[in-house]
Amino acid sequence: MSTPKIDTTNPEALMRELFDNDAWVKDQFATYLGDPLLELCEALAGCFRLMGELNAAANGAESMRTALVGAFVFGVLDDLVVSTKLLLTGKYPASGNLMRQVIEGIAISILCSAEKPLVVKEKTKTKPTVRVLYWERMNDGDPITRGHLAIGQLARNAPALGLAAEAVRCLQDAKDYYNTFSHCGTATLTNRVSLEGVGMFHLGGHFDEAKLVSYRADLDGRINLCRVLPPFMRHMLATMKPPLARRAAAAQPAEPA
Repeated sequence: MSTPKIDTTNPEALMRELFDNDAWVKDQFATYLGDPLLELCEALAGCFRLMGELNAAANGAESMRTALVGAFVFGVLDDLVVSTKLLLTGKYPASGNLMRQVIEGIAISILCSAEKPLVVKEKTKTKPTVRVLYWERMNDGDPITRGHLAIGQLARNAPALGLAAEAVRCLQDAKDYYNTFSHCGTATLTNRVSLEGVGMFHLGGHFDEAKLVSYRADLDGRINLCRVLPPFMRHMLATMKPPLARRAAAAQPAEPA
């Protein structure tokens, strides 16, 4: 199906475009990518099944630390859903920009879960290393907890947080990829241009069959992320439990494979 024509010089036509639900774009995604979209929903549903227990733990602990962890974990899932909805209405750059928040949300959740001070700034020639209780600074709105800093701060504290270097690298790679959608540049420009019609720009959302490989790769990345989120969420859940409960849980023998 060809992209509907819009008279952008007509205010009424622009008003209709603002309220249009882009059903034709969604239909194209459903036709060409229905299988991976169902696969994504199945993986995402597994994540949401853990949210009830995580929310109960956050509320039961009655602490700002656990409340922040629970809120940011939910934010990760919510942003994933909204980002995918943007993708399915053909708004690729906006979808990618929100995926960067998903990655930052994972990092911030982990940082907020720490009960001990973390290094947020390395020592320089003129200033000492800065260590803070991250969740307290987040609650205070300290600029040191801004999202774009979170991955670097996570890497800095990976050993103390028990994180594998490879896991942190994967988050950094994902953030670097989605950064291209978060700032004006050739990536955002390319996604407004039809690859099938030279010089054809699209206003708002669109579906371009020539970009199917890119769409599929993006969905595969989301599917893989959703498959590793449950272990991350269980780890966040464990950090919400009192120290004695955590030690008791750790002492339990592993279930047979």
